[in-house]
Amino acid sequence: AAKSTTSTASKSAASAATAPASTLPGDPDILAGEINVPLNDSSDLVTRDVKVQATTSYRPERSDALMDKHSFAYNIRITNQSKQPIQLVSRKFEIQTIGSDKKDVVQGPGVTGRQPILKPGESFEYTSTAPLNVKPMLDKTPVVARMQGEYNFVMLADDASTPMSSEPLQAKLGMFHFILPSLV
Repeated sequence: AAKSTTSTASKSAASAATAPASTLPGDPDILAGEINVPLNDSSDLVTRDVKVQATTSYRPERSDALMDKHSFAYNIRITNQSKQPIQLVSRKFEIQTIGSDKKDVVQGPGVTGRQPILKPGESFEYTSTAPLNVKPMLDKTPVVARMQGEYNFVMLADDASTPMSSEPLQAKLGMFHFILPSLV
């Protein structure tokens, strides 16, 4: 039985607030505010024996609805369910705010300034902030944004330091939404 350990890190709004590296065409349902998939403020997906879980929470103390500023914290937990050690090397996220016709693409090395090594059964967990400047479409949906992405990792040999290949593999971050809490 593999021992499960968790590493935890926090990152300020700086990571999510950096200018997007590029943009992609947006999803029509987010543009129109007519969401055509089940609303979910979390995701839980396993790709290539790497489990990526995401949860979100609204941060009213960092938000100003009158200025269309809505801040969310999102927590990510990455668990190595394979039989080999892995190293997280980079991430790529797509974020589309409601009413926008494009997705911002944010990518970079590691997460929270690290490239953690996870032995079989180990997890890495971090929390980041998504400060969104967005005018909600509350008459249509409580959703203010959608996010999805991927983490790139390499499989390591049993010594937990030697890469087994130079090509990184992808673990998907499943689609989730940033949803405003009930205003009632």
